[in-house]
Amino acid sequence: MEKVVLNVPSLWADHHVLKVRDVLVALEGVEDVYASSAWKQVLVSFDLAKLEPAAIEKALSEAGYS
Repeated sequence: MEKVVLNVPSLWADHHVLKVRDVLVALEGVEDVYASSAWKQVLVSFDLAKLEPAAIEKALSEAGYS
């Protein structure tokens, strides 16, 4: 299992945290998501055999969180 920490400046409220979690948990290969509006960061644990880190960033960008 791999982990990646992404800075997400537009993650500033709880409803953003919920949306980011929903978007990322839906990706095949994602094991766990921890999103913090206080730190404006997302920690994603994922299976590298099923998912590339670039796909995580793309999903966030498509959801409006670049």
